[in-house]
Amino acid sequence: MKMELLAPAGTIPAFEAALAEGADAVYLGAPVFNARALARDFSFAEIAAMIQSAHDQGKKVYLAMNSLIKEEELRLALETLGRIEQMQADALIVQDLGLVHLARRFFPQLPLHASTLMAAHNSVAVEYFAALGCKRVVLARELHLREIGHIAQLAGTIGVELELFVHGAMCFSYSGLCRFSSLHGGRSSLRGQCVQPCRRRYQWLSSGQSGKSAASDGGYFFSMNDLSGIEQLDTLTAAGVASLKIEGRLKSVAYVRNTVRAYRLALDAREENDSKHRARLLKEAQDCLDAAMGRRRSSGFFLDGAESGSELISPERSGNTGILAGMLQGMETVRHQGKVVAVQLLVQLRTPVSAGDRLRLHEERSDTRISFTLRVFRVAGKARRRAQAGEIVEIRVQDARLGALRPPFHGKLYRVDESGRREQISSALARLIVERKSMPMSAGFAEALLQGSAGTNLPAHRSKEKIDQRQSGQTDRRSRSGNRRLNQIQWWLQATSPEVLRLRYPFPVSRLLLELSAENVELALAGHLQKFLRSTKLTWALPPVIIEERLAWFRQTIERLQAASFNSFQLGHPGQLCLFAAAHDGDTGKQTGLELFGDYTFNLLNRSAIAAMAWAGFSGVQFSMETDRSTIMAALAATPDEWESSTFSSCAVGLLVYGRPALFTSRSQAPHFKGRYSLVSPHGERYFLREQHDSVYVYPHQPFSLLAHSRELADSGLNYLVVDLSRGNPKREAALIMTLMGGRAAVLPHFSGNYSGVLA
Repeated sequence: MKMELLAPAGTIPAFEAALAEGADAVYLGAPVFNARALARDFSFAEIAAMIQSAHDQGKKVYLAMNSLIKEEELRLALETLGRIEQMQADALIVQDLGLVHLARRFFPQLPLHASTLMAAHNSVAVEYFAALGCKRVVLARELHLREIGHIAQLAGTIGVELELFVHGAMCFSYSGLCRFSSLHGGRSSLRGQCVQPCRRRYQWLSSGQSGKSAASDGGYFFSMNDLSGIEQLDTLTAAGVASLKIEGRLKSVAYVRNTVRAYRLALDAREENDSKHRARLLKEAQDCLDAAMGRRRSSGFFLDGAESGSELISPERSGNTGILAGMLQGMETVRHQGKVVAVQLLVQLRTPVSAGDRLRLHEERSDTRISFTLRVFRVAGKARRRAQAGEIVEIRVQDARLGALRPPFHGKLYRVDESGRREQISSALARLIVERKSMPMSAGFAEALLQGSAGTNLPAHRSKEKIDQRQSGQTDRRSRSGNRRLNQIQWWLQATSPEVLRLRYPFPVSRLLLELSAENVELALAGHLQKFLRSTKLTWALPPVIIEERLAWFRQTIERLQAASFNSFQLGHPGQLCLFAAAHDGDTGKQTGLELFGDYTFNLLNRSAIAAMAWAGFSGVQFSMETDRSTIMAALAATPDEWESSTFSSCAVGLLVYGRPALFTSRSQAPHFKGRYSLVSPHGERYFLREQHDSVYVYPHQPFSLLAHSRELADSGLNYLVVDLSRGNPKREAALIMTLMGGRAAVLPHFSGNYSGVLA
């Protein structure tokens, strides 16, 4: 099977370079809703012209509309879907379950690809997204070749294609499960706004003789090396992967040109019978990758055991892209009338530099990064336009941020590539863009569709009759209309042990979300849980990540629990629906008493996403904890149309209001994590690290809390509030909750994410 080579393009010159170097398809960001915060989105006219240009060359264009969508953005998203269908894009890459719901309902002919942000890390996730109607699934980057092969066998039987990132930047966290940038940076990585906290320099905390923590052993503990799968192409071909994807919509034209050429050479070399010529092609491919100015390269997670090796992360390296140009020797401020107007850098060069080069200074102690264009500089007091490796140069930079830094200074200077600024697009494509601008596209899709007929394009695994059956059998449902007092809303407790029910809380606990662990399961099957539960309902909580080899244990354990009449489960990933036998024949809703809930890791931000989960048979779902106040209030206040009314009202909605949520969820268990616990950021923020369940988690020292907003949330229309005690000492956490709900929140350090601000 001929594998597709799929290239990124964040600019029109990069698009043309990708096709010229042999890409079979290119992926672009759809306006507004793509998960890369580009300096400028493509216009619809530009996208339409690029699609036509690619089609004229026998190539394809996929549009990434893979951002999470807030409630108030639904109409614009629907309008964008309509325009994309008009432009005849070859596929739409999506993350938001609500967007999938809308696309299936109103634009059933538009091919959908499940984004890597949907965290498809096992075969049940692929099975689920195929059932949703996705023609292709982009796998998580954390998979071994062996796992990819196993998943590909399933994909072949159900007729869904697999796409795999084979080159480029890697995130420390599973894509779709990183909340660090949002909760501790105010900008969501799931909405294309990541501030890259994984690239920062951290320090481990160790206890001193005074009992206080002291920082030591600094490094870039989470900064992943770049992925390079060029040596695994034979194995990936044999596995049946349909598309090889290069990361880099924010990268330069030169990066796109070099990486696409490298992989085209490597793919062509596979067909070469002459061993010497094949070796020359592979050597040229490696040279192209070297010229792309990326980070240090590794084979990622492809090889078994890679997660515990030292190749994934080089903690002594900053993770900057570009070529190391020099080491910072000193820094002096330049003042005018008492104000800092510039900074004089003293740098010992490692490579030659010339006037006009684009450079980036990384002052590592403060983690300050400044990019600038090199103009005239000095060597030994004399102005120069070029300097050689080994020379010490004086460079003046006008940036007020550097003036606030204090010695000692420790930093590096990188030469970075920004080609494309000066590159021109072809005259043929320029003409197409002009033509498309003169051809107005239809608008008004949102109003016309939402006010029109009910629609019949429903997900294949659920029918309206089954939803009605489930709704009529619900006993735990509350109306979302009208006000309610704080003591009327349900409070759910999440924990790793039933012992937490013996603690005192300022609210009645309606339900326990208990970790689905071997120890807890044996307690349940032996009849020892009832003494803890009494009148509290029990729901088993599954983790968001279940690696392929653990699926059998979870499937068997769920069967054992159901056989013993335990029929309530909270899923960490929507694909876990396929762990239940009835999901395969679409009869989940007919299982008497079965309750399925969705965790906040489902990343739901709009009413369409909630309706999609109700249609899938879920009794309740948690709204995304990244939400701001206006988004959740708008979603809960929205009036569903006739088609959604029965489904939307059949699904309870909850929200996490207290806990220590995982900011990173990673498979990397690098050696420098061993025996370590707490760490501190350059800004003094403290975190702790835990290795468990085949994953590494990074948690905040301060708790996340919306308890001060409990009354407002109770009146908003939510059905339940979740308090998570699964991290930290339960007794201490219970005491903190009493303090926060007692009106003394101001004296207890905590954070509330985006709730009181704006989710970016």
